[in-house]
Amino acid sequence: MKHLAASHHFQKQLKKLPRQDQEKTIEALEDFRRGLEGGLIPAGLGFKKINGDKYEIRVNIRKRIVMKAENDTLVCHLIGDHDAVKTYLRNYRNK
Repeated sequence: MKHLAASHHFQKQLKKLPRQDQEKTIEALEDFRRGLEGGLIPAGLGFKKINGDKYEIRVNIRKRIVMKAENDTLVCHLIGDHDAVKTYLRNYRNK
């Protein structure tokens, strides 16, 4: 996986966040992108596989970004708390 993209739904979610959360999210994504390019993802992002082709990184203690692997790209699909991630996984387990 070498590329990072954002779904339309993710972009809409990002715009609805408070300004400070938007900035933190963008900062986390930039750190993650640099890590993908350089081959060393910062441990503080907590990058992990969570279900099949879905992965997660931490924005902060409350917010997570869920990404889905599509070919050589990770597409950001969700930004939310633990409950939102669980709901997403339940609804899109095999999609």
